[in-house]
Amino acid sequence: MKYLETTYEPVRVGDMNYGVAVENIFAVEPSACPLDEIKKLTNKVLLWCGTRCSSMLRHLQKGFLPSVCSLPVPGYMFGKAIVSSDAAAEAARYGFTAVDRPKGFLVLAVVSLGDQIIEVKSPPEDTKSLEEKKLGVKGWGKKKTDESEHFIWKDDIKVPCGRLIPSEHGDSPLEYNEYAVYDPKQTSIRFLVEVKYEEMGAALETAEP
Repeated sequence: MKYLETTYEPVRVGDMNYGVAVENIFAVEPSACPLDEIKKLTNKVLLWCGTRCSSMLRHLQKGFLPSVCSLPVPGYMFGKAIVSSDAAAEAARYGFTAVDRPKGFLVLAVVSLGDQIIEVKSPPEDTKSLEEKKLGVKGWGKKKTDESEHFIWKDDIKVPCGRLIPSEHGDSPLEYNEYAVYDPKQTSIRFLVEVKYEEMGAALETAEP
């Protein structure tokens, strides 16, 4: 709950802005990439992923698979990847369904970024080599989570839970930090956060469904 509250900003759809109310939180053990396997990997972080409700069952059965983002949002910059964020606000853009269907899911997954991480603030020139080498990539956003509030969870998993503050990368094409991995075995879904989007005041644009 704290991770959601500190890293969420309202989603804007048309003239309306939406906050979220948590309906349920489910701890899951997916058949794809169980936690026992990912615990053996290095540099593990608990990160937010956004997805449509219609895709949830497939993700639980097969895990997240690398894909090229087809939406007009910055996630395409990493090539064919599994992209996540330390900001619930970023996941909420994808989890929003429609005004007349206000419920959705935000996903928390354990992501192993590996021993070698490439940090970028603009689109990499050669995403093919990243895909082939299966390196972890961190894209710096205009906002970041306050590192003084981060903590270590069980099994040496880092939780970048902290208030959203301006980063040193105000010219980045990304609003929030995003992380990309290219091997499905580096990601394990841990929690489904069922939310209801509720009308409120002003904020950021959502990607069109």
